[in-house]
Amino acid sequence: MPKLDLAQIRVLIADQQSAVRTWLRTQLALIGIQQASMAANATDLLRQCRNGSFDVVLCDHHLDNQKDGVELLEDLRYQSLLPLSSVFLIVTGERTYKRVISAVEFAPDDYLIKPFSANDLSHRVMAALLKKQILKEVFACLAEHDYPGVVAACDKVIQSKTHHALDAQRIKAEALLTLDRIDEAAEIYGSVSKQRAIPWARMGYAMVLKKRGLLDEAAEEASKLNLECPEYLSVYDFLAQAHEQRGDLDTAMDYLERADGISPANLERLRHLGKLASETGDQSRAATAMRKVVDRTQKSGRTKIDDHLTLMKNLVGEGSRKEADERLKTMRNSFADDPDGLIATDVAEARLKQASGDHVAANEAIDRALNSHTSAPAVAPAIAVDLAEVCIETGRSDDALKVAEKLGDAVHRLDASLRRRLGRIRPEDLARDAPTLAAEPALAEAPATAPPPAIDEDTDTASAEEVRQLLNALADALAALDANWNTEHAAHCRELLIDAFSAAPREREVIQAHIRYDRIAVRNGGERHKPTTRKAGENSATGV
Repeated sequence: MPKLDLAQIRVLIADQQSAVRTWLRTQLALIGIQQASMAANATDLLRQCRNGSFDVVLCDHHLDNQKDGVELLEDLRYQSLLPLSSVFLIVTGERTYKRVISAVEFAPDDYLIKPFSANDLSHRVMAALLKKQILKEVFACLAEHDYPGVVAACDKVIQSKTHHALDAQRIKAEALLTLDRIDEAAEIYGSVSKQRAIPWARMGYAMVLKKRGLLDEAAEEASKLNLECPEYLSVYDFLAQAHEQRGDLDTAMDYLERADGISPANLERLRHLGKLASETGDQSRAATAMRKVVDRTQKSGRTKIDDHLTLMKNLVGEGSRKEADERLKTMRNSFADDPDGLIATDVAEARLKQASGDHVAANEAIDRALNSHTSAPAVAPAIAVDLAEVCIETGRSDDALKVAEKLGDAVHRLDASLRRRLGRIRPEDLARDAPTLAAEPALAEAPATAPPPAIDEDTDTASAEEVRQLLNALADALAALDANWNTEHAAHCRELLIDAFSAAPREREVIQAHIRYDRIAVRNGGERHKPTTRKAGENSATGV
C-alpha cells in the first residue's frame, strides 16, 4: 500500500455552520491533516477552488439556498476546478432515496450521513485518499486524454492485486472502448460478469454490442439490466440514445423522464429531454424540462445560450406569452455582450413577435440576427440552426439556406438532434455526411447499422425518378399541412408517407419527413403516425 504524507494534504471544508466547520477541522487535525481552509457558502467554495487546488473537499449537501452539494460537484467538474485526483465527500443528514441516488449518480468519493463519529470521518477520508493514491497514474492519464496511457496504468494496478483492481478494470475497459479496441473491452466485461453480478460490467457489454453495430441486441441487453437494476441510472440514458437512433423519440423521452423521476439532479439528462420534446413538437414537455435547466444554470458557469432559446421557442409555442416576455428581458440582460447571445435574443424576439401577429417586428428582429450572423466569424451551430428555422417559419427560405450553408464542415460535428433539424432545412447535408454519421455510432441517429442508401441514379433510373417525385410530393404536402392543418391534408400526408416507406424505407428524406409529420401533428393536437408499408400488390392510394 502507498504511504500518504498527511502533512501535505490540503482540505477545503464547506458548511454553513461555523461550529461544524471547526469540529471537522479538529477531527482532521487528529489524524495528521493540518492544512484546512473554510467556506461558508457555494460562492466561496467555487472561488477558493478557482484560486487553489485541494486534495479533499468536504461539502455539506445543504450548503446554501443557491446550490446543494450535488450541483456544486457538477459545477466543479464542468468548470474543471476539481481534478480527478482530488477527493469530494458530501456530508449530509439527508436519507431519502432520491437524494442518495442523485448524489451517487455524480460519483462523489463518499457520502457521509450525519451523525457520524470522528472514527467514521477519519476512516472514510483515509480510504478515499488511498484509492486516489493507488489510481494516481490512471487519473493523470485520464486528465490528459491519454487513453493508451490509461490502459497501461490500469494494468499496473490490476497486476498489483490491490482491492482497487476492480476499479482499474472498469476504467481500462472504458478506455479500450474509446480506442475502439472492442474485443479487449468485451473480454474484461465478460470476465467480470462471470465472477460477480456487477451492473457496470453488464452495461459495458451492451456498449460493446452497440459499438459492433448490433443496436437491437444492445438495447435488449440494456433492457434486461434496467428491469433487474432499476436504480442503475446510466442504463436509462443508454436506452434513450438507442431508441433515438432507431427514430423512436417518444420512447427515448420516456426513459429520460423515468430517470429524472429517480434522480432529478442531472442537467444533461433534462437538457436531452428538452431537446427531443422540442423537436417532436411537445411544447409543454419541452418547456417544463428547459425551464428547470435554465433556472438551475442561470447563475453558474454552466449556462448555455441555446438553452434559453429552446425554452423561449416552446414557451411561445404553448402560448405562455407573459413568461416569454420576462424570459426575453432576462436574455437581453444576460447576453448583451455576447455575439451569439445577441443573435439568440433576436431569434427569440422574432418568434414572440410572429406569434403575436406583429410580422413587421418579427422580420426586423430576423434582419438584425442575420446581419449579426453575417458579420460574426463563427456562430454556435445550435443558434445557427434556430436562426435558419425561424427564417423557414416566417417564409424566408433563401435566408435559411444561407445560414445553413455557413455551417460548412461543422455539420458532421452536430449532435443527432441538431442534424435532424438541419436535415429538414437542407436534406442534402444529411446525405452528404452519411458516411461520417455512420462512423460515429454514439451520435448517429439512423436506426440501421449502416447509413441508409441514397437513391442510386445509375442502376435504376426509372425507380429513382419515381421515388424522387414521391419525395417532392411529400415535401409539398407537409409544407401545406404545416401552413394549414386539417384532417384531409393530414390523411393525404399519411398516405404519401406509407407510399414513401414502401418505396424507400431507409431513405433519409423519408425518415425526416416522418419526423416532421409527427411534429406538425402533435403541435396541432393530432396523433403521431407509425411507419407503415403497403402489402404486396396493394395499390398506392395517392396515385403518385
